[in-house]
Amino acid sequence: MAAIKTTCLVLCFIPYTIASFFEIQYPNVLVTAETGGNLTVEAGPQGGNIIMKPTGNGTVYIGKTDMLKLFEIVNSMPPVWELNAVHGSLGTFLGGASISLNVEAVDPEGGSLKYEKVSGALPPGVHLNKNTGQISGTAPDVDATYQFGIRVTDKHGKYADKIFSIDTRDNNQCLSNPCTHGGTCVDDIDHFICTCQQHYGGKTCATNCASHALGVDQRSKTIPDAQMSAHYSYGDHPASDGRLNAPQGWIGQNTASWLQVDLGDVMEVHAVATQGYTSTYYTSEYQLLYSSDGNSFVNTKNGTDNMVYSGSSNVNTVTKHVLTSPLRARFIRFQPVTFNSYPGMRVEVYGCEINS
Repeated sequence: MAAIKTTCLVLCFIPYTIASFFEIQYPNVLVTAETGGNLTVEAGPQGGNIIMKPTGNGTVYIGKTDMLKLFEIVNSMPPVWELNAVHGSLGTFLGGASISLNVEAVDPEGGSLKYEKVSGALPPGVHLNKNTGQISGTAPDVDATYQFGIRVTDKHGKYADKIFSIDTRDNNQCLSNPCTHGGTCVDDIDHFICTCQQHYGGKTCATNCASHALGVDQRSKTIPDAQMSAHYSYGDHPASDGRLNAPQGWIGQNTASWLQVDLGDVMEVHAVATQGYTSTYYTSEYQLLYSSDGNSFVNTKNGTDNMVYSGSSNVNTVTKHVLTSPLRARFIRFQPVTFNSYPGMRVEVYGCEINS
Protein backbone atom coordinates (compact mmCIF):
# COMPACT_ATOMS: atom_id res chain seq x y z
CA MET A 1 0.00 0.00 0.00
CA ALA A 2 1.42 3.31 -0.97
CA ALA A 3 2.46 5.54 1.82
CA ILE A 4 0.23 8.55 2.48
CA LYS A 5 2.01 11.81 2.85
CA THR A 6 0.51 14.45 5.02
CA THR A 7 1.30 18.11 4.51
CA CYS A 8 0.83 20.45 7.48
CA LEU A 9 0.27 24.17 7.04
CA VAL A 10 1.29 26.11 10.08
CA LEU A 11 0.12 29.68 10.44
CA CYS A 12 2.20 31.69 12.77
CA PHE A 13 0.86 34.92 14.21
CA ILE A 14 3.24 37.56 15.27
CA PRO A 15 1.93 39.68 18.15
CA TYR A 16 1.37 43.40 17.37
CA THR A 17 -0.02 46.37 19.14
CA ILE A 18 -3.04 48.41 17.86
CA ALA A 19 -4.32 51.82 18.97
CA SER A 20 -6.50 51.93 22.15
CA PHE A 21 -9.33 53.79 20.46
CA PHE A 22 -11.47 53.65 17.37
CA GLU A 23 -12.76 56.99 16.17
CA ILE A 24 -14.89 57.89 13.18
CA GLN A 25 -15.72 61.55 12.67
CA TYR A 26 -18.49 61.93 10.14
CA PRO A 27 -21.62 64.12 10.43
CA ASN A 28 -23.72 60.95 10.84
CA VAL A 29 -22.47 57.45 11.59
CA LEU A 30 -24.70 54.43 10.92
CA VAL A 31 -23.56 50.97 12.07
CA THR A 32 -25.80 48.05 11.05
CA ALA A 33 -25.63 44.27 11.03
CA GLU A 34 -26.61 41.98 8.22
CA THR A 35 -30.22 40.86 7.96
CA GLY A 36 -31.02 38.80 11.04
CA GLY A 37 -27.69 39.62 12.59
CA ASN A 38 -26.94 41.21 15.94
CA LEU A 39 -24.98 44.32 16.69
CA THR A 40 -22.95 43.86 19.85
CA VAL A 41 -21.04 46.52 21.69
CA GLU A 42 -18.97 44.86 24.38
CA ALA A 43 -16.62 46.34 26.96
CA GLY A 44 -13.22 44.91 27.71
CA PRO A 45 -12.82 41.58 29.51
CA GLN A 46 -11.77 43.31 32.71
CA GLY A 47 -15.13 45.05 33.13
CA GLY A 48 -14.68 48.25 31.17
CA ASN A 49 -17.53 50.73 30.71
CA ILE A 50 -19.62 51.47 27.67
CA ILE A 51 -20.20 55.22 27.52
CA MET A 52 -22.63 57.05 25.24
CA LYS A 53 -21.82 60.73 25.52
CA PRO A 54 -23.65 63.18 23.25
CA THR A 55 -22.35 66.73 23.16
CA GLY A 56 -24.18 70.02 23.07
CA ASN A 57 -27.94 69.51 22.87
CA GLY A 58 -27.62 65.93 21.54
CA THR A 59 -29.24 62.91 23.15
CA VAL A 60 -29.25 59.12 22.96
CA TYR A 61 -32.16 57.32 21.30
CA ILE A 62 -33.07 53.63 21.46
CA GLY A 63 -35.74 53.18 18.85
CA LYS A 64 -37.78 56.37 19.18
CA THR A 65 -37.19 56.77 22.90
CA ASP A 66 -35.07 59.66 24.10
CA MET A 67 -33.07 57.78 26.71
CA LEU A 68 -31.63 60.87 28.40
CA LYS A 69 -35.13 62.30 28.82
CA LEU A 70 -36.34 58.94 30.14
CA PHE A 71 -33.50 58.79 32.67
CA GLU A 72 -34.26 62.38 33.68
CA ILE A 73 -37.91 61.49 34.36
CA VAL A 74 -37.01 58.28 36.19
CA ASN A 75 -34.45 60.01 38.38
CA SER A 76 -36.52 63.14 39.08
CA MET A 77 -38.17 63.59 42.47
CA PRO A 78 -41.83 64.61 42.99
CA PRO A 79 -42.63 68.09 44.31
CA VAL A 80 -42.48 68.70 48.05
CA TRP A 81 -45.11 70.74 49.91
CA GLU A 82 -43.90 73.54 52.15
CA LEU A 83 -45.04 73.41 55.78
CA ASN A 84 -47.37 76.42 55.77
CA ALA A 85 -50.31 75.55 58.05
CA VAL A 86 -51.04 73.34 61.02
CA HIS A 87 -53.04 70.29 59.88
CA GLY A 88 -53.62 71.97 56.52
CA SER A 89 -55.93 74.68 57.94
CA LEU A 90 -55.52 77.93 56.04
CA GLY A 91 -57.47 80.06 58.50
CA THR A 92 -60.88 81.30 59.59
CA PHE A 93 -62.52 84.21 57.74
CA LEU A 94 -65.55 86.33 58.60
CA GLY A 95 -68.26 86.58 55.94
CA GLY A 96 -67.45 89.30 53.41
CA ALA A 97 -63.74 89.36 54.31
CA SER A 98 -61.12 89.25 51.57
CA ILE A 99 -59.14 86.00 51.27
CA SER A 100 -55.62 86.13 49.83
CA LEU A 101 -53.13 83.37 50.68
CA ASN A 102 -50.75 80.94 49.01
CA VAL A 103 -50.22 77.19 49.14
CA GLU A 104 -46.61 76.50 48.20
CA ALA A 105 -44.52 73.56 47.03
CA VAL A 106 -41.00 73.25 45.61
CA ASP A 107 -39.57 71.14 42.81
CA PRO A 108 -36.30 69.42 43.88
CA GLU A 109 -35.02 69.89 40.32
CA GLY A 110 -35.95 73.58 40.39
CA GLY A 111 -38.58 73.35 37.64
CA SER A 112 -41.95 75.08 37.35
CA LEU A 113 -45.07 73.68 39.03
CA LYS A 114 -48.82 73.64 38.36
CA TYR A 115 -51.53 73.63 41.06
CA GLU A 116 -54.93 72.02 40.64
CA LYS A 117 -57.90 71.31 42.93
CA VAL A 118 -58.57 67.57 42.70
CA SER A 119 -61.11 66.98 45.45
CA GLY A 120 -63.57 68.75 47.72
CA ALA A 121 -64.68 72.35 47.19
CA LEU A 122 -63.31 75.82 47.71
CA PRO A 123 -65.67 78.35 49.32
CA PRO A 124 -68.06 79.92 46.77
CA GLY A 125 -66.43 83.00 45.26
CA VAL A 126 -62.91 81.78 46.09
CA HIS A 127 -60.53 80.59 43.34
CA LEU A 128 -57.14 78.89 42.94
CA ASN A 129 -54.48 80.32 40.60
CA LYS A 130 -53.04 77.26 38.83
CA ASN A 131 -49.70 78.93 38.11
CA THR A 132 -48.92 80.50 41.48
CA GLY A 133 -50.91 78.52 44.05
CA GLN A 134 -52.63 81.69 45.26
CA ILE A 135 -56.10 81.27 46.76
CA SER A 136 -58.16 84.47 46.62
CA GLY A 137 -61.71 85.78 46.76
CA THR A 138 -64.35 86.86 49.27
CA ALA A 139 -65.43 84.67 52.16
CA PRO A 140 -69.10 83.63 51.99
CA ASP A 141 -71.31 84.80 54.84
CA VAL A 142 -72.04 81.36 56.34
CA ASP A 143 -70.80 79.14 59.15
CA ALA A 144 -69.00 76.40 57.23
CA THR A 145 -65.78 74.43 56.82
CA TYR A 146 -64.57 73.85 53.26
CA GLN A 147 -62.08 71.00 52.78
CA PHE A 148 -60.33 70.46 49.47
CA GLY A 149 -57.37 68.61 47.98
CA ILE A 150 -54.75 70.36 45.83
CA ARG A 151 -52.32 68.52 43.54
CA VAL A 152 -49.02 70.11 42.58
CA THR A 153 -47.43 68.66 39.42
CA ASP A 154 -43.95 69.16 37.92
CA LYS A 155 -42.99 69.19 34.25
CA HIS A 156 -42.37 65.43 34.31
CA GLY A 157 -45.91 64.68 35.50
CA LYS A 158 -44.81 63.76 39.02
CA TYR A 159 -47.09 65.15 41.67
CA ALA A 160 -47.84 65.48 45.36
CA ASP A 161 -51.29 65.93 46.94
CA LYS A 162 -52.27 67.71 50.13
CA ILE A 163 -55.57 68.38 51.90
CA PHE A 164 -56.38 71.93 53.05
CA SER A 165 -59.36 73.58 54.70
CA ILE A 166 -60.84 77.07 55.07
CA ASP A 167 -63.34 77.99 57.79
CA THR A 168 -65.89 80.79 57.29
CA ARG A 169 -68.11 82.42 59.88
CA ASP A 170 -71.45 84.19 59.51
CA ASN A 171 -71.20 87.96 59.83
CA ASN A 172 -74.38 89.29 61.44
CA GLN A 173 -75.35 92.06 59.03
CA CYS A 174 -77.85 93.52 61.50
CA LEU A 175 -75.36 94.39 64.25
CA SER A 176 -74.96 97.90 62.85
CA ASN A 177 -78.76 98.53 63.04
CA PRO A 178 -79.02 99.55 59.36
CA CYS A 179 -82.84 99.84 59.21
CA THR A 180 -84.26 103.32 59.85
CA HIS A 181 -87.76 104.66 60.63
CA GLY A 182 -88.63 101.68 62.81
CA GLY A 183 -87.73 99.05 60.22
CA THR A 184 -86.93 95.51 61.37
CA CYS A 185 -83.63 93.94 60.27
CA VAL A 186 -83.33 90.29 59.21
CA ASP A 187 -79.81 88.90 58.73
CA ASP A 188 -79.30 86.98 55.49
CA ILE A 189 -76.40 85.44 53.58
CA ASP A 190 -74.07 88.27 52.53
CA HIS A 191 -76.72 90.94 53.18
CA PHE A 192 -79.61 92.06 55.33
CA ILE A 193 -83.30 92.67 54.65
CA CYS A 194 -85.26 95.51 56.23
CA THR A 195 -88.97 95.07 56.82
CA CYS A 196 -90.15 98.67 56.75
CA GLN A 197 -92.98 100.48 58.50
CA GLN A 198 -95.82 101.61 56.22
CA HIS A 199 -94.95 104.33 53.70
CA TYR A 200 -91.20 103.73 54.08
CA GLY A 201 -89.02 101.67 51.81
CA GLY A 202 -85.64 101.24 50.19
CA LYS A 203 -82.84 99.00 51.41
CA THR A 204 -82.64 100.74 54.81
CA CYS A 205 -86.23 102.12 55.00
CA ALA A 206 -84.83 105.61 54.47
CA THR A 207 -87.22 106.47 51.61
CA ASN A 208 -90.67 107.96 52.14
CA CYS A 209 -92.39 105.95 49.41
CA ALA A 210 -95.44 108.18 49.20
CA SER A 211 -93.13 111.05 48.17
CA HIS A 212 -90.76 109.05 45.98
CA ALA A 213 -91.70 109.62 42.32
CA LEU A 214 -91.02 106.60 40.11
CA GLY A 215 -90.09 108.61 37.02
CA VAL A 216 -93.20 109.42 34.99
CA ASP A 217 -92.91 113.17 35.67
CA GLN A 218 -91.50 115.06 32.67
CA ARG A 219 -89.11 116.97 34.97
CA SER A 220 -87.49 113.82 36.37
CA LYS A 221 -88.24 111.36 33.58
CA THR A 222 -86.74 107.88 33.99
CA ILE A 223 -89.59 105.73 32.65
CA PRO A 224 -89.17 105.63 28.83
CA ASP A 225 -91.94 106.52 26.39
CA ALA A 226 -92.18 102.86 25.35
CA GLN A 227 -93.53 102.07 28.83
CA MET A 228 -96.43 104.52 28.44
CA SER A 229 -99.52 103.15 26.65
CA ALA A 230 -103.15 104.11 26.16
CA HIS A 231 -106.48 102.83 24.84
CA TYR A 232 -108.88 104.92 22.71
CA SER A 233 -106.75 108.05 22.57
CA TYR A 234 -108.30 111.20 21.11
CA GLY A 235 -106.58 112.89 18.16
CA ASP A 236 -102.83 113.33 18.18
CA HIS A 237 -102.36 112.91 21.91
CA PRO A 238 -100.22 109.79 22.54
CA ALA A 239 -99.74 108.15 25.92
CA SER A 240 -96.17 109.51 26.16
CA ASP A 241 -97.65 113.01 26.49
CA GLY A 242 -99.48 111.97 29.66
CA ARG A 243 -96.62 112.81 32.02
CA LEU A 244 -97.00 115.12 34.99
CA ASN A 245 -95.73 118.61 34.07
CA ALA A 246 -95.48 117.73 30.36
CA PRO A 247 -96.19 120.67 28.01
CA GLN A 248 -99.16 118.81 26.52
CA GLY A 249 -101.02 115.78 27.84
CA TRP A 250 -102.90 112.63 26.99
CA ILE A 251 -106.57 112.85 25.93
CA GLY A 252 -108.94 109.87 25.74
CA GLN A 253 -112.28 109.55 24.04
CA ASN A 254 -114.63 108.25 26.74
CA THR A 255 -114.90 106.07 29.86
CA ALA A 256 -113.58 103.10 27.90
CA SER A 257 -110.28 104.95 27.42
CA TRP A 258 -107.35 104.55 29.78
CA LEU A 259 -103.75 105.71 30.31
CA GLN A 260 -101.27 103.09 31.52
CA VAL A 261 -97.75 103.18 33.03
CA ASP A 262 -95.39 100.19 32.99
CA LEU A 263 -93.02 100.61 35.96
CA GLY A 264 -90.58 98.07 34.51
CA ASP A 265 -90.79 95.76 37.53
CA VAL A 266 -93.17 94.97 40.35
CA MET A 267 -93.04 97.91 42.75
CA GLU A 268 -94.75 98.88 45.98
CA VAL A 269 -97.01 101.75 44.89
CA HIS A 270 -97.99 104.19 47.64
CA ALA A 271 -99.50 107.21 45.85
CA VAL A 272 -100.64 108.61 42.49
CA ALA A 273 -101.08 112.15 41.20
CA THR A 274 -102.78 113.84 38.22
CA GLN A 275 -103.04 117.18 36.47
CA GLY A 276 -105.62 118.35 33.93
CA TYR A 277 -104.65 118.89 30.30
CA THR A 278 -106.38 122.22 29.68
CA SER A 279 -109.36 124.04 31.12
CA THR A 280 -111.37 122.36 28.35
CA TYR A 281 -109.99 118.82 28.57
CA TYR A 282 -109.61 117.41 32.07
CA THR A 283 -110.64 114.39 34.11
CA SER A 284 -112.75 115.07 37.20
CA GLU A 285 -112.76 111.49 38.50
CA TYR A 286 -110.98 108.26 37.63
CA GLN A 287 -110.54 104.70 38.78
CA LEU A 288 -107.17 103.09 39.46
CA LEU A 289 -106.44 99.57 38.22
CA TYR A 290 -103.27 97.59 38.75
CA SER A 291 -101.58 94.40 37.52
CA SER A 292 -98.38 92.44 37.97
CA ASP A 293 -98.35 90.80 34.54
CA GLY A 294 -100.14 93.30 32.28
CA ASN A 295 -102.93 90.84 31.51
CA SER A 296 -105.10 90.59 34.61
CA PHE A 297 -106.07 93.96 36.15
CA VAL A 298 -107.75 94.62 39.51
CA ASN A 299 -109.57 97.75 40.67
CA THR A 300 -108.61 99.41 43.90
CA LYS A 301 -111.54 99.07 46.29
CA ASN A 302 -113.46 101.15 48.78
CA GLY A 303 -115.01 98.32 50.69
CA THR A 304 -116.81 96.30 48.03
CA ASP A 305 -117.04 99.19 45.53
CA ASN A 306 -114.44 100.30 43.06
CA MET A 307 -112.49 103.25 44.45
CA VAL A 308 -113.02 106.56 42.62
CA TYR A 309 -110.32 109.24 42.87
CA SER A 310 -110.77 112.96 42.25
CA GLY A 311 -108.79 114.41 39.39
CA SER A 312 -107.62 117.95 38.66
CA SER A 313 -109.47 120.48 36.55
CA ASN A 314 -106.54 122.89 36.64
CA VAL A 315 -103.60 122.72 34.30
CA ASN A 316 -101.02 123.52 36.99
CA THR A 317 -102.60 121.99 40.09
CA VAL A 318 -101.37 118.53 41.08
CA THR A 319 -103.98 116.41 42.85
CA LYS A 320 -102.28 113.61 44.78
CA HIS A 321 -103.78 110.62 46.60
CA VAL A 322 -101.86 108.51 49.13
CA LEU A 323 -103.26 105.00 48.97
CA THR A 324 -104.76 103.48 52.12
CA SER A 325 -102.84 100.27 51.45
CA PRO A 326 -99.81 100.08 49.16
CA LEU A 327 -100.21 98.13 45.92
CA ARG A 328 -97.72 95.59 44.60
CA ALA A 329 -97.88 96.11 40.86
CA ARG A 330 -95.90 96.66 37.70
CA PHE A 331 -98.72 98.19 35.62
CA ILE A 332 -100.83 101.13 36.82
CA ARG A 333 -103.87 102.11 34.76
CA PHE A 334 -105.81 105.42 35.05
CA GLN A 335 -109.36 105.04 33.70
CA PRO A 336 -111.58 108.18 33.44
CA VAL A 337 -115.03 108.16 35.13
CA THR A 338 -116.17 111.76 34.73
CA PHE A 339 -114.55 114.45 32.58
CA ASN A 340 -115.04 117.72 30.71
CA SER A 341 -115.33 117.46 26.90
CA TYR A 342 -112.76 114.71 26.60
CA PRO A 343 -110.80 113.07 29.45
CA GLY A 344 -107.37 114.69 29.50
CA MET A 345 -104.73 114.03 32.16
CA ARG A 346 -101.06 113.96 33.08
CA VAL A 347 -99.90 111.55 35.79
CA GLU A 348 -97.17 110.41 38.20
CA VAL A 349 -96.81 107.28 40.35
CA TYR A 350 -95.02 107.17 43.73
CA GLY A 351 -93.51 104.19 45.50
CA CYS A 352 -90.46 102.07 46.32
CA GLU A 353 -88.69 98.97 45.10
CA ILE A 354 -89.59 95.82 47.02
CA ASN A 355 -86.86 94.65 49.42
CA SER A 356 -85.74 91.07 48.91
